[in-house]
Amino acid sequence: MFHVERMSKTQHHKILEATDHLVSGESFSIHWDPIHHRAWTAVEHLETLDAYYESPGYISHSSKPDSLISLLYVWARSIMLNYKHTLLKKHLQPNSRLLDIGCGTGSFLSFMKKKGFDVFGVESNAKARNICLQNNIEVQSTESKLPQASFDTISLWHVLEHLPQPEASLTTYRKLLKPTGILVIAVPNFDSHDRIHYQNHWAALDVPRHLWHFTPKGLINMAEASGFDLLQKRALGLDVFYISYLSEKYRGKPFPFVRGLFKASWFTFKTFFNSKPSSSVFIFRKRLP
Repeated sequence: MFHVERMSKTQHHKILEATDHLVSGESFSIHWDPIHHRAWTAVEHLETLDAYYESPGYISHSSKPDSLISLLYVWARSIMLNYKHTLLKKHLQPNSRLLDIGCGTGSFLSFMKKKGFDVFGVESNAKARNICLQNNIEVQSTESKLPQASFDTISLWHVLEHLPQPEASLTTYRKLLKPTGILVIAVPNFDSHDRIHYQNHWAALDVPRHLWHFTPKGLINMAEASGFDLLQKRALGLDVFYISYLSEKYRGKPFPFVRGLFKASWFTFKTFFNSKPSSSVFIFRKRLP
């Protein structure tokens, strides 16, 4: 089972049982690791995970919205593209070389390419890669053959939680970055107000695709141990509205859109006083030897 051998050295314990609402309807247990300040999803066989991404409902691999959920996702994504560009341009020069891990259909890279960046993507899903290629985005299925010290920035927008070995992945990304290169990581916040409220119905658990459930402390500690220094941490403010809507839907409550909107507004208000956003983006700089 995923992580049991390594995690047995810690005082991990089961804290939640969550359902895969997207594909299988199966239940998966989530365990807490107090040493690394993060949780993990117990998956029997990692090699079977690809099947859990093969769904029309997995929006990041689709090019056209065909439901209310996907329409909301695409709307929020279009707004967030400008926000992402604003964040990155503070740390980068024009024409910087950008690598996006788990780039999906390449909407972020297409946007950044129009802004003058030299863009490249890594995406394991063949359907999504083909859409990238149709839009003239260079993309590969893996980063294993990319030259070292060749990128100014590497970004992972809600991707790190999908990777079986995040520490090893961060080591790889550090090698691909130029000296003082930038690493951008966006993840759901396991300490967030909405996660605490919704518990096992929290849509951002997204089991079994989300293998990891990071807290800010856990993510920062892991990145620093991998040779990065934190430059900036910002909330991704729209995520809570999308996640709250889905969470209300998964709870089987009537009028999930209205209920989600109300709850998300309340969580956002609380975040002003006690910063626990639904998800955050962390910007790190590669530490010099």
